[in-house]
Amino acid sequence: MRVDAFLADSAEVVNNKIYALGAGWNTVFVRSFPAVHRRLAVAAVVHVPFTDTNVSHRFELRLVTEDGKPYPVGVRMGEDGKPEAIQALGGEFTLGRPPMLVDGDEQVACFAFAIDGMRFSEATKFSWVISVDGKEEARLPMRVQLAQQQ
Repeated sequence: MRVDAFLADSAEVVNNKIYALGAGWNTVFVRSFPAVHRRLAVAAVVHVPFTDTNVSHRFELRLVTEDGKPYPVGVRMGEDGKPEAIQALGGEFTLGRPPMLVDGDEQVACFAFAIDGMRFSEATKFSWVISVDGKEEARLPMRVQLAQQQ
């Protein structure tokens, strides 16, 4: 499968179309560390071949540091009432074969993940890794750095 993806300030999917604001960047500028970035979004279009329709697929988005270590994309309350890191976002999807689909034509599935309150402790480089069915299909670099002081 082929995946086209981008970073944006905000994005959502409506009727399988991505609506994005402030798209196409790769650097988060902060005033100091530690920093909390108000919102960022990762949007993706998965191109599903005709032969992979009517089959369940798993989409996963995760963030890794420049040395490949997982970096949490958020925090949730665990069953024990203690906060636990969210290491990945995603889920299952299936695209059918509608009657008007021509043999051999692909289908597209659009995804957008808005992430609020990302915390960064230092300037570094990350990669957003997008996998479909456990296979890495796209990687978006993202740098966090200090903004120039004037």
